[in-house]
Amino acid sequence: MELTLSKQSLASALARTTTIADRKSSMQILSNVLISAEGAKMVKLSATDLNVSVGGSLPARVVKGGALTLPAKTLYDVVRALPEGDVTLKSHEESVEITSGRSKFKLLGLPAEDFPRMPDPSGVEFITIEASLVLDMIERTSFSISSDETRPHLNGALFQGDGKVMRMVTTDGHRLSKAEYKTDESGFYNFSFVLPNRGVLELKRLLDVREGPVQIGTNEGSLFVRREVEIERAAEGAAAQIAEFVLSSKLIEAEFPPYDQVIPRGLEKKIVASRSAVLEAMRRVSVVSAERTLGVKFSLSEGALEISTDNPAVGESSELVDVGYEGAALEIGFNARYFIDVLGVLTDEEIHIELSGPLDPAVVRDAAGCFVGVIMPMRI
Repeated sequence: MELTLSKQSLASALARTTTIADRKSSMQILSNVLISAEGAKMVKLSATDLNVSVGGSLPARVVKGGALTLPAKTLYDVVRALPEGDVTLKSHEESVEITSGRSKFKLLGLPAEDFPRMPDPSGVEFITIEASLVLDMIERTSFSISSDETRPHLNGALFQGDGKVMRMVTTDGHRLSKAEYKTDESGFYNFSFVLPNRGVLELKRLLDVREGPVQIGTNEGSLFVRREVEIERAAEGAAAQIAEFVLSSKLIEAEFPPYDQVIPRGLEKKIVASRSAVLEAMRRVSVVSAERTLGVKFSLSEGALEISTDNPAVGESSELVDVGYEGAALEIGFNARYFIDVLGVLTDEEIHIELSGPLDPAVVRDAAGCFVGVIMPMRI
């Protein structure tokens, strides 16, 4: 194998593949990236941890075809350290010589035949969605995915499409987040699957460039995501370098909880408030709250919401926030972090908080009606 491509293109492609390589695996091959030169103008980089896989095809000048695997992190560190310009990779049995300018490295690899077979997207029926829509939903809900891997039905995100609505739902048992995108145009078709947390993180990384379309499809228990990404900006008089990446992730087979039953209906205490005012008050008050629970108390009265905490080991704090509310007084406790997480991902300045009793959950909605958050109370 012998090929040449720009340092910028190679480094950009490696940045999107090496995160998948599993350096902690007992299988050494899983910490490597597979480099395959096929044809005269294309090289493919592939990485997998057996659950999540990614492959990127990018332009290169191929002198001799072939394939070999190299340690992913070491290769990425080497390429980033090289001077700007072209990089040449030339294999010699189970090693690869990497040269750029006056710099030369020789890395030991493993045979391509030992690398796991990558998932095949050829039989997938893809639908096309704007990347920004999917990324917005991930950013608004991923914080409430459970970190408990022994509860697989909570250690992931539910994605659904039913005609004119696309939604994403997550919950860790203490809170729930639901983000929706609604349109008058049909085209989201019907789909429902639970993507594990690792798959959500890698999907978010693939969508870091918000502009442009992304193709999504499922097949035989796996999600496939395909999109084109600019990996090198256009030089004067030349075209930008574009690579195609395909991400795949095994889906969670466990059934997601019936989220509609978790969202309370008809709560009588309705508050209209400034998102930034409540968020900043919560951040300030929680500074002295108990480190383990981050407990704060909401004291609701007509036109005002007092947020307070009393920590015997540190002290106490409180702040009054003007809100739109007419009704009976209420005191209820919450974990401040749960409210901070929700308010931190919303963008509308006006928020709606719905409450009932001191032992009932709170419901947070944005003004646009695209987000619903449910937060369980705690005893203070």
